[in-house]
Amino acid sequence: MAKSNKINIENLNIFNHPRYMKVWAQQFSKACGSDTFNVAPDTITLRYLMEKFVKDYNFHLEGLEEE
Repeated sequence: MAKSNKINIENLNIFNHPRYMKVWAQQFSKACGSDTFNVAPDTITLRYLMEKFVKDYNFHLEGLEEE
């Protein structure tokens, strides 16, 4: 599991490989915080990850439409 966390998704499209999506999902889950351990969500990171998802999805979708 530590191997996938070393992937920097900053300059990658998360839809290009399932591993990239998994790293994104792990970061998203962590940013959501925890009710069990009383950890507040990291809203700045959540916003960045949501924007990344939308941007990468739209780019990926445009590529599919061209085919």
